[in-house]
Amino acid sequence: MPYPTRSEVYAIFANLHNPPTGTEEYFKYIHPNVDWTVTGHSRFSGTWHSKADYHAATWAKIGDLLAPPGYVLEVPGGEEGVIVGQDGWTVVEMKTVGVKTRGGADYLQHYSWHCRFDDDHMIVEAKAFLDLGHLEEVLGGEARRQQEEDQEKERL
Repeated sequence: MPYPTRSEVYAIFANLHNPPTGTEEYFKYIHPNVDWTVTGHSRFSGTWHSKADYHAATWAKIGDLLAPPGYVLEVPGGEEGVIVGQDGWTVVEMKTVGVKTRGGADYLQHYSWHCRFDDDHMIVEAKAFLDLGHLEEVLGGEARRQQEEDQEKERL
């Protein structure tokens, strides 16, 4: 079978439960020229055509807003949370676990990532679906809080 199996896809995404080393391991499975879309209309929505651009526009910015260890994601139900389709397409359900902003707010997010793997088991295309209202409320609120904090420090 040229594309990853359900078990292999689950193992790839299970890395996201152990940041930061697991996140680094996960990113090894993203092709350098990936087409990645975060759907909707928010400060983190868009389409990127490289792993570097996707990471800089999303993960790096979000990482500045989250308390250590950062994004902790799990696949609810284990392998059952992974659907493997045809032509390398998979759907992975994920949710955040114990994730908080640097200001202490809970970030309780639920995702559905639709990813296409190539026959080298690299993600070459992805579409991420999530609750953008919650993202904007929590992460947008944290970005504003940090900006106000920085402005206050400048005034002192």
